[in-house]
Amino acid sequence: MKKKVFILLFVFTAMFASAQWTYFGFRAGMGFANISDDILMRRGIVGYNFTAYINYGFGQSESYLRNTFYLQTGVSLMRRGGYCSQTYTGYTMGAIREGFYDMWYAQVPVLAAFQFELPKIPYIDDPFYLHAYVGPAVSVGLWGDARERKVAPTYAQSSENYDHEAKAFDVVNRLDVNAIMGIGLHWRNFTFDVYYDHGFMVLYDEIDISDLDGKRKAFSGNNQAFIFSLGYKLPVYRNN
Repeated sequence: MKKKVFILLFVFTAMFASAQWTYFGFRAGMGFANISDDILMRRGIVGYNFTAYINYGFGQSESYLRNTFYLQTGVSLMRRGGYCSQTYTGYTMGAIREGFYDMWYAQVPVLAAFQFELPKIPYIDDPFYLHAYVGPAVSVGLWGDARERKVAPTYAQSSENYDHEAKAFDVVNRLDVNAIMGIGLHWRNFTFDVYYDHGFMVLYDEIDISDLDGKRKAFSGNNQAFIFSLGYKLPVYRNN
């Protein structure tokens, strides 16, 4: 595994070394964010994403991809999280457990991207381009809130009822490793994108969960989000 990671890092480093800056831009978006798992019923929250990025092109390359392929990196501020709920059976029948997670992250992606000019639209001089991208990212938690509560009306002992509030990253993992894939359009200096962001790091582990068959399992929720964004980009000069 370490050897594969080293090879990937070497390849990306070599590609960036031979690239030139082509565009600098910003985008802001919002969409649906939630915490996915196979046990708890969940509903999402509004996810936000604010990004500053740089595209690295290969205009000096002799490859036929020189005006089609580019790399993109930057830094994003994003909101992720979700709601959870569980209804208990057995001696705590009717008990309801709920949780709410509101988390803000800083994220650094490294994306491989392609762009293609679309057929000309009548009466519009400037062309439209279709672009698509995919790649990994690393996210670090900055701040957020977490709240969990359990209410057991038929079992009123204090140990079975609680209402806890905490800083989010005191109870969930601060580091996340993500995969991003998206598609979009750009015209003149404006961009429109829709993309999916999936986190691979388990947010936290616990054993106080049972599936529908009554088997106890560890929670293994992951961040995920669908985001729609608008952006604006400007050409930049190559660093010699």
